[in-house]
This record gives sequence, C-alpha cells and structure tokens, in this order.
Amino acid sequence: MNDEGIISLLNKRDESAVAALMDKYGALCRSLIGHILRDRRDVEECANNVLLRLWASIPPASPRDLKAYVAKTARNEALMRVRSNRAKGLDSQIPLDELELFLPGSENTEEAAELKDLIERFLKSQSRERRVVFIRRYWLFEPVDEIARALGMSDGKVKSLLFRTRNALRDYLEKEGGIYG
Repeated sequence: MNDEGIISLLNKRDESAVAALMDKYGALCRSLIGHILRDRRDVEECANNVLLRLWASIPPASPRDLKAYVAKTARNEALMRVRSNRAKGLDSQIPLDELELFLPGSENTEEAAELKDLIERFLKSQSRERRVVFIRRYWLFEPVDEIARALGMSDGKVKSLLFRTRNALRDYLEKEGGIYG
C-alpha cells in the first residue's frame, strides 16, 4: 500500500492502517530503534509504541513524507527510552555521547532551534561523504562498521571522517554561535 493510502486509513481511524504501517515500515522502525537500543525487548516495545504514537498523531498531523515521519517518531521513541533507562541507572551508550563534549544540553527550545540551524548550515558546507557519514552515525545511530560496509570504506576512514567532522563542527559552533565551545 502506498503512503497516501496509509494516511487515508489513519485519517479514517481504520485499524488496518496499523498493519499497513507495520508491513511497510516495521523493519525500518526496528532497525533504527535497534541502532539506539541494544535490548531486543526494548526494540520491540518501542516499535509498538511508535505505532501507537502514529495512530494518535495522524490526524491531526498530515505528514508530507510518511517514511521520514515514521523514522523521526521511531528515533524519538528510542531516545525517550534511553533517557528513561539512564534515569533508572541502566547503561545506555549511544553515539551522541561523542558530541556531548562540546554541545550544550539545553531545555530552552529557542537555543535548541538555534543549535539545530547551526548544525544544518554546517552540514550543508561539508562534502557529501562527510554529511552522509555524520548523519548515519549521529541521526541513524549506525555503528561505525556498518557505515563502513555500506559505504565501501574502512572502519578507520569512517572514524577519521567522524573525528574531523566533529572537530570542524566544534570550531564552526565556536565561531558562529560563540557559546558552544
């Protein structure tokens, strides 16, 4: 079923939309969540929560790109689980820890939006190779070896690109934002 059909079913509150979502995007959800959470039970529970969130949010939301909407929902659900696990004292290593050395933690939505814009401008100024590696690591949370395999690179090259890109991002944020160093 195409995305428009799934959205139409969701708008009609037709429960078959859940099965259609799972058929089309279930593997994407589990893969994305699995890069963030390592426990298989957490992955399955989060994937089910994603379906509930999609059911609850469409309508009123009317996403133009259902795949991106599903991916963002899955990523956010998994990150909420990481925060919950950390609050419970459970270990959660995700690649964003590599960026926390120079990115401020802010609950201020205005500052977060400014930071998001700065990072987007920075990434647009980078080579396609650097952007792809950076996004796969820090948005999709793919492991270095998986990125290397997918892009036909060595692990060392991926690590080097990430290191250089993080340093360039830090320098960019210091120069442009002033407060992120």
